[in-house]
Amino acid sequence: MDPKDSRFSTQISHLALDIGGTLIKLVYFSPNGDNCEDGSIVVGNNGCSAVQGRLCFAKFETRKIDDCLDFIRLNILQHSGVHHPNGTESDKLSVKATGGGAFKFADLFKEKLGIVFDKEDEMHSLVCGVNFLLKTVPREAFTYLDGQKEFVQIDHNDLYPYLLVNIGSGVSMIKVDGDGKYERISGTSLGGGTFLGLGKLLTKCKSFDELLELSHQGNNRVIDMLVGDIYGGTDYSKIGLSSTAIASSFGKAISDGKELEDYQPEDVARSLLRMISNNIGQIAYLNALRFGLKRIFFGGFFIRGLEYTMDTISVAVHFWSRGEAKAMFLRHEGFLGALGAFTSYKDQSHTNDLKPHHHTVERAVLKCSDDDSFRHIPVSANVNDGEAIEFRRLETTVATSPRILHRNQVYHSSFVEEEGITKACGCPLLPLKSHIKGPAPVSEQDRTDIVDEAITFFRANVFFTNFPIKSPADKLLIYLTFYINVALKRLEGCRTLAVGTKAIINLGLEDIPVPGETGFPFPGLFSLPSSQEEADLFRNYLKQVREETSGRLLSVAYRANGTPNKWWLAFAKRKFINVVLL
Repeated sequence: MDPKDSRFSTQISHLALDIGGTLIKLVYFSPNGDNCEDGSIVVGNNGCSAVQGRLCFAKFETRKIDDCLDFIRLNILQHSGVHHPNGTESDKLSVKATGGGAFKFADLFKEKLGIVFDKEDEMHSLVCGVNFLLKTVPREAFTYLDGQKEFVQIDHNDLYPYLLVNIGSGVSMIKVDGDGKYERISGTSLGGGTFLGLGKLLTKCKSFDELLELSHQGNNRVIDMLVGDIYGGTDYSKIGLSSTAIASSFGKAISDGKELEDYQPEDVARSLLRMISNNIGQIAYLNALRFGLKRIFFGGFFIRGLEYTMDTISVAVHFWSRGEAKAMFLRHEGFLGALGAFTSYKDQSHTNDLKPHHHTVERAVLKCSDDDSFRHIPVSANVNDGEAIEFRRLETTVATSPRILHRNQVYHSSFVEEEGITKACGCPLLPLKSHIKGPAPVSEQDRTDIVDEAITFFRANVFFTNFPIKSPADKLLIYLTFYINVALKRLEGCRTLAVGTKAIINLGLEDIPVPGETGFPFPGLFSLPSSQEEADLFRNYLKQVREETSGRLLSVAYRANGTPNKWWLAFAKRKFINVVLL
């Protein structure tokens, strides 16, 4: 295959961060290079031009900040031309950041990545993020009550005032009266941090996602004292309380005579989630009542699109308002601060402390006016739940150079030495650290092999639409990157390691085509076999390397307790070098 094949190159991404006490949220723009030459981003000089791409989202636990640093290093900096974290101030990259962590971790990002934070006010960023979503993204806001999800049509002329309830580690309640007009009117310390903190103490869960997953399986009525428990199974209809209403969260633990270990952790998690969600919903309505606000938007990563959480908050608002107020949710609720910071980029291309090209995409996506003031632009495209906002066409005016090029920065295989390596169909049969039967030579267990490289580089390389080949081993790396993408696709929806293992075993039983046969994913990447013996040798090697990759992939796609690692499985949604996965 020609290494200049147009499917093998990359595109740059840009980012803004919201670093909270519990989670780090990232928003970054990744252009769609299908209609661009040589991976470039075409930007109009004195007019409007079409820019295509996606606003992408990622999150990390703040306590695992090294994972965030690695992600930015692999997926952002490698594509931006910034490779000198210890360079001069002019070499460093200025990035918008908000949240308390923008101050706390500023030195760490500067030292490790060469990133200088341009800090944005947290409340201002939250409001800007919500306004951006409500004015720009269709089908962003919705209600959820009694299991029914209904999208809300937002009238931009009748948006204000509204109450924004942002549920992070704590909860802030902000009255929004217009663009740039807002006031924090209340809040509560019982938020997502309370849920995770108490949850870790009571259930031994290690992460927010694990605790939410556990709560999904529980029954809060085992622990919560209900109205019916007090009134002999009947309603207290005189004051409008049904028998299933919670009279006291965790109230049954008083009289059950049980210890913590006697309760199922999933029931504890469910009761805890219900208690905090109810509390937030009630306080939110009471604050809306103070100012006569009928519209309440809930945001923050506490919700995570979890139906039970949304339903609990909605029931609380509905009950206390007697149906007059509605709780509304946002499809990208967890990234409000990061989105707001993203929209704050200004035209700084003439300053010396920034690389001029860095903000081109942000301005192209978010600004289009003669005075460079912010203007919301409708997005006529799909919005993928929690994953990306896709921009099919954005009209922009940008006073910068007419064209910005972004070169390839893929991760190549280190196995460039070909001496003594057997080949089949032009592919080197590299050694493997494997006990699986096959033609591969045995590698030393303490050495990196091609499977290690494929898994390590996958989360960076899978973003690329092009991949320049520098050695025959790169061809095998391309094949394994594609195979990992396929395997992750099969693991989607497999909620336990046991189910995932079965899916991978079934994948291993499928026929393995070789070059020249129907179903081989990369025609021209490898040479055609010169004989049946060569075809069988290559097929057996691919079978061995695929099985070895599958085994190691399961160990990273699932946690030690057998639950899915969602940050890995999320990559199943990628489309490596534009090859469609079936």
